[in-house]
Amino acid sequence: MKHQFLIISLIIFSTFSFAQQEVKQVEVIKSDRQVTELFDEIGDSEIKLDVIDFLTQPALNIGYEIINDAYSSYGAEVFLNFNDNNASRSWSEKFSLNPFYRFYFLNKTDFGGEGYFAEVFIKFSNIEYDRDTYFYNPMPNEPYSTTEEIKAWDIAPGVGVGRKWVNKKGWTFEYMLGFGRYLFANSGNDNPDSNYEVDNYRPEATFKGGISIGKRF
Repeated sequence: MKHQFLIISLIIFSTFSFAQQEVKQVEVIKSDRQVTELFDEIGDSEIKLDVIDFLTQPALNIGYEIINDAYSSYGAEVFLNFNDNNASRSWSEKFSLNPFYRFYFLNKTDFGGEGYFAEVFIKFSNIEYDRDTYFYNPMPNEPYSTTEEIKAWDIAPGVGVGRKWVNKKGWTFEYMLGFGRYLFANSGNDNPDSNYEVDNYRPEATFKGGISIGKRF
């Protein structure tokens, strides 16, 4: 009887151990349809404010983004600079409109439009800068140099990278860094045979980036 009980116990233990070994890990993978439903719950539009510009200078940078799908988005940012440009050899971007298109990758999560992203943008900027003119042989009683404040429009295409987080309430946090190049920048004298020389303290490159807090709706 003891031998029979021992044999039955061994059979039950072996069966239980085999069943444990056969248990497989089940991983739930969300489909694109499920992801779309999730970020539809908190909205596919987002408005955001760059807190760096707002806190460090009298400037306002507001963005609007539309989540196209789980992998991409598009939108625009408006930058308003309230600084007064009075210093010599200085320039400032007074206003810019910045349309952009983003590609999200690597950390695509429940809400779509979240994780690391690459961005292409184009800036339509109104800038102010100083232009110094130096005369080689000025006439008597004429100044050797003059300084003018120039206001102009320029266009700068560029690229950038960043990362965004979204919580279940639809609040977002992101950082981004990008660079572009102005298409019509000119820093010197176009006519070397003239009797004067011009120095434009005008930027050839432009920066786009910051830290933003936003809300989806």
